[in-house]
Amino acid sequence: MKHKKYKKIIGGSQEDAERKFNWLKNAIFENAVIDITGSLLVWEKGTWKDGTWEKGVWEDGVWENGTWKDGTWEDGLWEKGTWICGTWVNGIWKEGIWEGGLWEDGTWESGIWKNGTWKDGIWDGGIWKDGIWELGIWNGGIWENGRMWDNLLQDYQKVKYDKEKKVFEVAVK
Repeated sequence: MKHKKYKKIIGGSQEDAERKFNWLKNAIFENAVIDITGSLLVWEKGTWKDGTWEKGVWEDGVWENGTWKDGTWEDGLWEKGTWICGTWVNGIWKEGIWEGGLWEDGTWESGIWKNGTWKDGIWDGGIWKDGIWELGIWNGGIWENGRMWDNLLQDYQKVKYDKEKKVFEVAVK
């Protein structure tokens, strides 16, 4: 059974949506419920298969692959792809490459974190290359470089991860 690209468009037609947000034309997705009444696209649900997202609000759904250029991710499942920038509010990240942006909360299961700010959430594995870690639960993975917030000093400290002890230590300057 072939799925439709759009299940429901609030505020217009497919032609209206693709004229207002022309990046939708080349994207591959199915069963999308979107709202185009405001200045930003609001993705309410559906499955994004591939393509480039260029701003907007993702309320829920499944992201299978593609490139996220900017916007706000409120909830849903990210399976793989590349995140360039934006704000992640909540949801589950399974795999992919995080280039930069703000992670507010959620669960990271695997992938490569290149840079950005981690505010809170659960890290279950993957590779942390660089960035700022403020708060959260580290359940393992590879820490290559980065800084963590130190409440006593009220500043960010460069840290390293000791795999044997399973603790973070202040890196020698």
